[in-house]
Amino acid sequence: MEITHQYAQTIVDRTMKILGYNINIMDSRGIIVGSGDKKRLNTFHQGAAEVIRTRRPIEITSDMARNLEGVKPGVNLPIYLNEKIVGVVGITGEPAQVRPFGELLKVSVETMLQEAFLAEQFRAHQNAKELYLYDLVMGNFEDEELFEIRGTALGFDMKLPRVGVAIKVEDLNVNDHYEAELILQKKREYLLTCIKTAFDNPQNIIGYSGSSSFTVFCVVGKTDTREIKRQVSAGIEKLESLLQRDQIRFRAGIGKFHQGLKGLRKSYFEAIKALLIGERTRYSSNVIYVTDVSLEILISSIPKEALENYICNVLPDSHVLEILKKPKFLQTLRAFFESDLNISMAARRLKISRNTVTNRLETIKKLTGLDVRELSDAIKLKLLLLIIELE
Repeated sequence: MEITHQYAQTIVDRTMKILGYNINIMDSRGIIVGSGDKKRLNTFHQGAAEVIRTRRPIEITSDMARNLEGVKPGVNLPIYLNEKIVGVVGITGEPAQVRPFGELLKVSVETMLQEAFLAEQFRAHQNAKELYLYDLVMGNFEDEELFEIRGTALGFDMKLPRVGVAIKVEDLNVNDHYEAELILQKKREYLLTCIKTAFDNPQNIIGYSGSSSFTVFCVVGKTDTREIKRQVSAGIEKLESLLQRDQIRFRAGIGKFHQGLKGLRKSYFEAIKALLIGERTRYSSNVIYVTDVSLEILISSIPKEALENYICNVLPDSHVLEILKKPKFLQTLRAFFESDLNISMAARRLKISRNTVTNRLETIKKLTGLDVRELSDAIKLKLLLLIIELE
């Protein structure tokens, strides 16, 4: 790790406030990269070069300084990072005065550099994980064996069964307080931390997938549908609990389990599809498993012309469709189907009287000729509702 001006100057500014003496930090070439005397930045320090050569501290008096390039009296000590000299720290003043602070200064600078080094290593590791997730989503793994080895280097056992989970946070940009890019980024980092806390298995692959979207490749112990729902739901519930205090809402789509890297990518796109369908159809739950919207996925794959033909065959004329699209009729049909065709339950969902629900269903019957309480007609109206919602 090379000592940059940014690192060095930060350390100098923090340390000078405590010691009250001018401090210089030189890189491995003997160039001053941090100093309380800004005029000395980017100049060569001969004393530092000698410390690097001999690997020993040097004390320079006023008399000695007159004969050296770019040097003032003081104490100069080597800076070690991971047992390697990476620079020199110097404290300006007569050695007899500043000598007592020298070793303390050296330890402080090395500690701060070690912290910066670890932080940089952590960021690099996180960036590598983000890139790995991106390549997995994009299908950039022509050599699957090599891709799995790369995952192993990042700490992931790619033989473990996983499913794709797509999470989208709602209203992330609504509040003016969060419109500033820096604050928005901090909120995104906070959300990512919450997701990692909720899905706390270190084998889960987690990262950003958009400004308000996140991806989790969640490890599952068993791969049958019921167990996948149970395992992923546990993480979702933890996330809801973490975000509840901040009143942050989100939706999540969950894909099925499929074998291999291509199967994992397929699971991710299933999760995305489930999430999008949940948004379009105003799905009652904020968590949508792909098998729960299999009918909606089927309809969304049907050519538009075929759907238009179906509408023409089911409805007496085109203006009926526009009437059905009115919110009160769509909401009533949706509530009725979500209540398993129970009028009383639908009325409670809508917070209206049972008679109002009955009257609306009668109006729909007169308009369409379809009685929602008859099974065959209910199926036709259910399909019609989904087509409208998925437009």
